[in-house]
Amino acid sequence: MLIVPFAVIVGAILGLLAQDRPRAQWVLVVAAPVLSVLALLVQFLPFGVESCSSTNSGAEVCQSLPAVTAWGGPLPYAIAAALVLLSLATLVSARTRSWLPAGGSALLQAAPQVISFGGFMAWAPALAATVAVALSLAGRRAGDVAPPAQPQ
Repeated sequence: MLIVPFAVIVGAILGLLAQDRPRAQWVLVVAAPVLSVLALLVQFLPFGVESCSSTNSGAEVCQSLPAVTAWGGPLPYAIAAALVLLSLATLVSARTRSWLPAGGSALLQAAPQVISFGGFMAWAPALAATVAVALSLAGRRAGDVAPPAQPQ
């Protein structure tokens, strides 16, 4: 349950470090969607769930299954797809040079991670990258203020 606040804190630190560093910002902008797609792909690897069966003689056989086998109904798939789409907001933020798309996306990405009690924990790195993009662009706005007038 502590993974979401940790991801937000890591994202905030990365965002502050990426301010006024265009290359670092672009790395974060591209990393968010890539990490989100990787999180979705990880759900199909056979180590998310363990299934065990036993016989009358007492022998127990266990096998590792993908996490998606435990997903019941279409809702988890819809949430996973939405998380991938929300991670694309970093690209919109970079294009518009506004922190608002990434900031709103980070807020919306955090909601299912908190509500599901860790069910979408694999998306925490993408959340951290999205927070980092939002904060790096928000801090850049503060630096755009005109310098004070020089006395003549």
